[in-house]
Amino acid sequence: VSESWMALEQFKLLVLRTAWLIDQNPGDYRGVRKDIAAVKIMCPQVIDIVVNNALRIHGGLGLSWDMPFMQYLNSGKVMSMGDGPTEVHKVTLARQVLAKYANQAETTEEGINFTSYNMVDRYKEALEKYGPVLQKAGVDPKWVGGYGLPGVLAFENAKL
Repeated sequence: VSESWMALEQFKLLVLRTAWLIDQNPGDYRGVRKDIAAVKIMCPQVIDIVVNNALRIHGGLGLSWDMPFMQYLNSGKVMSMGDGPTEVHKVTLARQVLAKYANQAETTEEGINFTSYNMVDRYKEALEKYGPVLQKAGVDPKWVGGYGLPGVLAFENAKL
């Protein structure tokens, strides 16, 4: 019951926020596309959560056609496909969310960094600062750091 209540409350807040945003931007839904996509994604998920919890509460009787839960479950599955597959809405949502940060991203030659403060850049800075000391000590700089792929990328592009 508690999981169902939480899912419903979260969904209601998302729907109310989306409706408010639509009211704030009449005729221009481009700024609200991510919220609309989120509602379309969440609706069948919330139905699934609530109906599955009800099925479990009612035990074997919940699985029978004597209770309305199987019909609700089927309706939820149909609803998830009625306005396009959920996966399409997830892609729309992801694009909208990432587009907000794309203009703020600082990319490097690796093209993988989203911020200026990341392990690749920190590793490069450390190699620039301590590379000569490591070389004098006979230490191979590519074995220093242990950051996996970012460390390897940083070493390949670092200027010692």
